[in-house]
Amino acid sequence: MHAIRPTTAVAATILAGASLLTGCSSHEDAVPKNYGRAWMSQMSSQLAGGFGNGGGRLVVGDDNPEKATASIALQYDLEGPYDVLAVCRSTKTVHLTMTAFTAMTDGSGASLATKERLGQSDVNCGATMRIPIDVPKNRDGIALDASTSDRSERALFDAFIVARGDRT
Repeated sequence: MHAIRPTTAVAATILAGASLLTGCSSHEDAVPKNYGRAWMSQMSSQLAGGFGNGGGRLVVGDDNPEKATASIALQYDLEGPYDVLAVCRSTKTVHLTMTAFTAMTDGSGASLATKERLGQSDVNCGATMRIPIDVPKNRDGIALDASTSDRSERALFDAFIVARGDRT
């Protein structure tokens, strides 16, 4: 039998320790800078209908640390029946709520913004969800509010307003 030399034992311990530290400080779980850009571009090319779209990464905020959320305001002059085509990825489900808003101020400049719910749905990721909405007259735009209980901050959503029945 050969005895392990002290320098060999020390070197092996240092290498093992360095390997463990490298694993602990790995940035594999960090979200890359351009995360989701290619997917969102692909969704736009397949689903865009010319009446507006919005989406992005759902992140955990200070106001609600239990959920990851994202909100998009689309300022389009729309009226009548439309469909919202919604998609998501990197989680199981994203809840999407669409509201029409009117941005007004009173004589002193205070906001009198009003919101009216147009529709909502749980979007199962990996499939395209079609959500019918009817936009009333004289609204300034549509807000898309997305949320998920997945707090990984990797969930993405995208939603497109299209003419009713378009992109079938």
